[in-house]
Amino acid sequence: MIYICVLNYANSSDTLACCESLRRLTGPEFRILLVDNASPDGSREVLADYATRHAEQVAFFPLEANRGYAAGNNAALRYALAQPDFTYAWVLNNDTIVEPDALTWLVRYMEEHPEVGLCGSRLVYAWDRSRIQGYGGRYNPWLGVAESYREVADIPRIDYVIGAAVFVRRDFLVDIGLMCEDYFLYFEELDWAVRTRGRYALGCEPRSIVYHREGASIGADGAPTGEKSELADYYAMRNRLLFTRKYYPWCLPTVYLSSIVMLYNRFRRHQYRRIWMFLKLLLGIKDDRYES
Repeated sequence: MIYICVLNYANSSDTLACCESLRRLTGPEFRILLVDNASPDGSREVLADYATRHAEQVAFFPLEANRGYAAGNNAALRYALAQPDFTYAWVLNNDTIVEPDALTWLVRYMEEHPEVGLCGSRLVYAWDRSRIQGYGGRYNPWLGVAESYREVADIPRIDYVIGAAVFVRRDFLVDIGLMCEDYFLYFEELDWAVRTRGRYALGCEPRSIVYHREGASIGADGAPTGEKSELADYYAMRNRLLFTRKYYPWCLPTVYLSSIVMLYNRFRRHQYRRIWMFLKLLLGIKDDRYES
């Protein structure tokens, strides 16, 4: 059995569209694990009703507190791990739509590549289906920046699977563990990838197609402006530093230097509040506007 984890936060319309696309999947047997991360907008009631109407395919998990992306998905993954029929999990952003055969291709790929622990799909921008978001990505620890690969030929070189659509085998979860909950938002897939080095390979199945709005729940990088929300900007910088300290502490000097460019860009855009936000992060000062 494949368990598909979909996490909602204050965006039930996209979540329902994602679930409806999942219900049109062909091929292997699956069950949707729908989690609401303590949404303040009435999403819980909408999703609870949807899960009741489709109880044969959907299980609903309303959480009492929003502890971030990893914690929300981990609630579903823990449930999956407790099921004796669990073979694979598919962690999907709620702002995705999948092709009907996307799951079939993923299962086939993983059966043919038992060394792979995490597998991605071909991510395509939902707002322009002629544009590839990526097949995976590479990470430069010296600058603390990630970049997506957009050519199939680059798949063997990926450093991480893009977090919007991650297919994971049960053995990986047992051996490596769940997502790290330290980040709240962003960098969870990079943390997973670093932890698996030397134990499992990373892969991508380009015939598995997933359309992604990107950032619909938090205003990050979505079309058409590409502008990050202040919340997304905060966690991108915060976790860039956290991830570097955890795995690449020798790169901290160059990561701090590269942050000067980010500060200049915020100045150029007249985003003066974000400059102060970044400076506090660089100085190790907690910002109560974003963290309790």
